[in-house]
Amino acid sequence: MKRIILSAICMMMPIAAAFAQDVIGKWKLEDGTAIVEVYKSGDVYNGKIVWLEKPTEADGTPAKDENNPDPKLRTREILGLNMLHGLKKDGNKYAGGKIYDPGNGKTYNCSMQVDGDVLKVRGSLDARGLLGRTMDWFRVK
Repeated sequence: MKRIILSAICMMMPIAAAFAQDVIGKWKLEDGTAIVEVYKSGDVYNGKIVWLEKPTEADGTPAKDENNPDPKLRTREILGLNMLHGLKKDGNKYAGGKIYDPGNGKTYNCSMQVDGDVLKVRGSLDARGLLGRTMDWFRVK
């Protein structure tokens, strides 16, 4: 009986570890200004803004993507905006995607790695990720 229980526990441990390392879910940015929901679409991972600390402008209108380099996109709302695009699972990390920063209107190369309840998000100027910075996002439970 002990062997059966021990075997069952041993078989469940990798499943629990894999679930804990899953990137899918809601993540709060390290500065606390937004929550991004990461989701899978086909074989890629994307993320959209689902909560903002300041969802409206001073006049009460929804916050807009006013820093976008494309004038046609400057009127779109930030809440609901897809800011992560095209990340693919690569071993224990997610890479090959892009991240858009509505704060400055720039798009960067992006990779991510889950470390428990922290998502390490790296935005970089180069595809190899050498020229950039890493931000910690925290899982929302």
